[in-house]
Amino acid sequence: MVTANAEEKGSMHDWRHDGSSDDKLSNLVKLVPGTSHWMAEMGDRYQNLYWAAKQEKWDFAHYQLEEMEALARIVSRARPNRAETASVFLDKAIEPVEHALSDKDWGKFEKAFSVLRAECMACHAKNDHSFIILPEEPVWASSPVLNMSK
Repeated sequence: MVTANAEEKGSMHDWRHDGSSDDKLSNLVKLVPGTSHWMAEMGDRYQNLYWAAKQEKWDFAHYQLEEMEALARIVSRARPNRAETASVFLDKAIEPVEHALSDKDWGKFEKAFSVLRAECMACHAKNDHSFIILPEEPVWASSPVLNMSK
């Protein structure tokens, strides 16, 4: 027979409502996840960025880049030990891609995307994740916006 634990019964102290400010802060810090889920989203955005540009969906590509930038900033805030490498990534990788997208220039984009990939790989290496290798040309996009027929 399975019995409900104290938390399920509602008799356990709920720090979210009843805890002190210190308890709330301590528990929230413990809940801040590592970077793996943000990096999975970053990978999706990387693929979508490439295919949006290739399909000349420049606004959608720009949106993907903005979201990648926001994710790098979140990682910097949530994991301060990653802030330096995230900052280097932001300084070196974002602007060239922004210019290529603004110019709606596939050739310029390919070069800028290569820089972005190199900065991703450098960040992985500096954070002991060099085993995570991004493709130079992603083979598919995760977004249905890019996988629907024209």
